Amino acid sequence: MIDKKRIGIVILATNAYFVLGIRFIKKFMYYYNGNSNIKFYFFSNEDPTDYLSNEIDITFIKTNHSDWLTATNSKFKNIISIQKQLSNEVDYVYYVDADTNIINKFNEDWFIGDLVGGEHFGNATFLSNGKRFDRNPISNAYVPEDSELLYTYYYGAFFGGKTLNTINFCKTLFKYQTEDQLKGYEPPVNDESYINAYFHYNPPTHTILSINFEFMVSDKGGLDDMRNPNLNISHVKTQILENKFKIFDLQNGNLKIL
Repeated sequence: MIDKKRIGIVILATNAYFVLGIRFIKKFMYYYNGNSNIKFYFFSNEDPTDYLSNEIDITFIKTNHSDWLTATNSKFKNIISIQKQLSNEVDYVYYVDADTNIINKFNEDWFIGDLVGGEHFGNATFLSNGKRFDRNPISNAYVPEDSELLYTYYYGAFFGGKTLNTINFCKTLFKYQTEDQLKGYEPPVNDESYINAYFHYNPPTHTILSINFEFMVSDKGGLDDMRNPNLNISHVKTQILENKFKIFDLQNGNLKIL
């Protein structure tokens, strides 16, 4: 008998991103056809329990963010904050942005690895125009234009791998962040800049090419101004509660039951 993998999925879904996080979890479990044990770690200012089936294994970690920048920069710190729990409960852990969508059946084979990064869908464009990498030498996210190493631009929306590897990865990047914040410096693409600097010098053991990336990144379903922490999403939350056991998409900022 083959032992089942234990896979943890970390979602950061504060403020308006709450409803996108619920969408992701529902669609993940609906379309997943692997045989691993899946557990979600849900960082949010609101408990997701009432919006999801009791069969979903989820831990809610109460988290508040006053603005989008603080939220996106908290990825590494959040994962470190539950490192003991992750080490005890899962063999692999992955961070996935809340506004990630899923439309097809999948299993874990495409993202399993020791330390995994995803090639950004804009990689070729970014490399041709020289944008996105942090070119400021004072930054811990600095990637020089004349590096002899291979350039690949990675998602900030996805990373992970074996639990200890992912935790150590996050510890290093959180250290980079903290040092730069003390200088008063913010990289051009925030946490994604640190991910790309790390992977430039320490390539992941498995890079998922953009053509093989099975999830849809940055799909906000027509919700406007998601970075506004005070965006009113009460109508969407009500619709989700009324359809608790159904999967949905968001279309023009409203629920579309599938």
